[in-house]
Amino acid sequence: MEGRAATAHPLTLARRLATGAAAAVLALATAACASGTDAADGPNTATRAFASDHTDGEVEIPESPERIVAIGWAVPALISVEEAELVGVSRGTQDTSLTPEEREKAASLPSVGTDLEIDVEKVAELEPDLIVSGLASAMDFDYSELEQVAPVAVAAMDAPVQWKETGRRIADAAGVADAHAELIEEYDARAEELSRTYADELEGTTFASVAAWGDGTWVLEHREAHGPNVLADAGLEFTEEAEDGAFSENLSPEELDRLNGYDAVIVRAEENGDPEAEVQKIMDQGPWDETTPAEEDRVYPVPYVGAMSYTTGLLVFDELEERVLKQL
Repeated sequence: MEGRAATAHPLTLARRLATGAAAAVLALATAACASGTDAADGPNTATRAFASDHTDGEVEIPESPERIVAIGWAVPALISVEEAELVGVSRGTQDTSLTPEEREKAASLPSVGTDLEIDVEKVAELEPDLIVSGLASAMDFDYSELEQVAPVAVAAMDAPVQWKETGRRIADAAGVADAHAELIEEYDARAEELSRTYADELEGTTFASVAAWGDGTWVLEHREAHGPNVLADAGLEFTEEAEDGAFSENLSPEELDRLNGYDAVIVRAEENGDPEAEVQKIMDQGPWDETTPAEEDRVYPVPYVGAMSYTTGLLVFDELEERVLKQL
């Protein structure tokens, strides 16, 4: 995702796994296969082809996987689908797209690493029959060691707005497309309800979405960035993109006057509704109070903004209605 704009949500890219672990992983995987020889003769060994993003061709994956390890953005897509047989998950950036209940569930499952620091030996110990990854394409992860453990299915995003398609493909790989579709239906119905109910209030109102990551700058997010793309599903209007086509822009505090071209501003907030600390630092600077939205008291902190999953999207919709739509 970050490859498209320098202002995408920051990630600390860890070193790739040491290749010296491959021998140990292969031994663990071989032992796991040997111990499961009898099971391999059972009824759940059917496979099918999946177009995975980490290879030029298709990969063979179980038709009905029973032990799934989820990595990266595969976690938000599957964590609330009861039919998904998760035995382990990775932690990291995608945790911001988990609901409080989902974070508890993720914490209760064995962890196989954080972001790019995946413990392949830990994955092998869990004896998965499928590894599903939603690591962003820009992270350029080497899956060769994981492929020694179990079939790997990858659905990688190039941009934040692609989280829906990524989630759909991940659910398909995990064999839970129908259950995942129920989340989509609930999300779409709620988005349509808000768009219809507040159509008059939203008409003619252009929103800005503001984030900050602690480097002294602030981020203006456009329609397809992390923050606005869920909000836009509820009928909010954002500018489409930066002049260079990027989905967000890093700007200095001296450029806060850019907000004068917007009718209202949504800023990222903690779960209690307070602006996130780094955003608050930007808001505390003089130029912020001089912007038109601030002078007109049309700045709205909204929790969970930036989350990219159907379950957290529903939380965003609830917060949006109470903190913004009912106030317009």
